[in-house]
Amino acid sequence: MKNKVFFLLLVFIMSLLMVIFNATNVQANSSNSEFFELQFEIKNNEENDNVDIYLLLPKEYIEFAIEHDNLDIEYQGANTLKENNIPSIDVNGLNILDDTYEEDGIEYVQILLDKNDNDIYSFDILSDYFDLDMRYRIKNETKDFIANIENFKLNNGICEIEYDYDADIVKQPDRKVFSFGTIMLFIILLIVIILGVFSYLKQKKQN
Repeated sequence: MKNKVFFLLLVFIMSLLMVIFNATNVQANSSNSEFFELQFEIKNNEENDNVDIYLLLPKEYIEFAIEHDNLDIEYQGANTLKENNIPSIDVNGLNILDDTYEEDGIEYVQILLDKNDNDIYSFDILSDYFDLDMRYRIKNETKDFIANIENFKLNNGICEIEYDYDADIVKQPDRKVFSFGTIMLFIILLIVIILGVFSYLKQKKQN
């Protein structure tokens, strides 16, 4: 009976290892999709002030998308997106400002974003574009704040961005992450403990 229980425990543990391994592979493969998603969320807007959120797409990214889509289009500021259909940049032409934004010699096209039902402002970026050199502009009658996300990280194909409205602070959500190696060490330790218990019980029975 004990041998049967021991065998079932080993089968359970091995199955658990396979599930974790497959989940890790799925997570890794998810980053291979054509796009990753920027998700921008406003926090601590205690007075519920009206605010416009603009995504600032750099000239370099727009030219990258044009090349990615094999189009023969010359970059011409905001008109590049207003007058042309670039499949990799899904945007409503009515949401594009005529005036571009410039910072450190880099030109950005300003796109007004609409929030979804979860109050998230989302936008898809080509996965093989490796720089997060786009900006966000948070603007209303009393505020004009430029948010830089260059040092932010992706998680499962999503770059989550939180903006503290009152403090003008941009950060990523706090999260506890256990690496695959940590989980494996825990499982190995669990196996060793189980084997030790069974060995002790067997030895006690023989005595």
